[in-house]
Amino acid sequence: MQEFKNFKNTTQRQQFIKFLKNFGRDFIFMGLVIFGGLWFLGVVGKTNNHFACDAETVKQKNRKNFFFKDGNYFTGGDLVSQDFVFEGKNSLLLNGENGYGFQLNYEYLKGNEEVVVWVWRYAEGDWKNAGQIVATVSGKFWKASQEIVETKPSGWEKIQLKFQVPEQTQNEIMSVYCWNSQNQPIYFDDFHLVIQEKEEL
Repeated sequence: MQEFKNFKNTTQRQQFIKFLKNFGRDFIFMGLVIFGGLWFLGVVGKTNNHFACDAETVKQKNRKNFFFKDGNYFTGGDLVSQDFVFEGKNSLLLNGENGYGFQLNYEYLKGNEEVVVWVWRYAEGDWKNAGQIVATVSGKFWKASQEIVETKPSGWEKIQLKFQVPEQTQNEIMSVYCWNSQNQPIYFDDFHLVIQEKEEL
């Protein structure tokens, strides 16, 4: 290095060497900080995605009404109800004419994710058991659940679906939604979907 040879005395050389050492250390430290931040956000390493919909905001997309929350679109924007609400001002009403809602499509599965879905459900009769959570990958996977994990004195029930994504669904699209298989009305509110990539062995 010509600059190194041109130093007039030992002190200047030592200062220059010290500068190079500090610069290298700082560069490595900043690289670790940036990588750690990206890992935490799920950009690199395993992913941990949480999607939620509270039925409070309706937004139009491609001339259709969707529920909108945190930048994500969920189906059912035309099925808003204020008759029975768990939290906020609105809920999703599903019946025989409109049996599906809160649907979110999750793209580019890796085939090793663990999924947990929950939503609050309400109905005035025994037909509430027809209200389920469904997850499906076209032609490869279908799973439904109405497992009750919590109840409220008001009649609202928290139902849950848990499963591991099959390996053969890699690079496919998974649809998750609420389903009412009967004609009588069932209300849904506060939908949550958590998708976590498993640690590699």
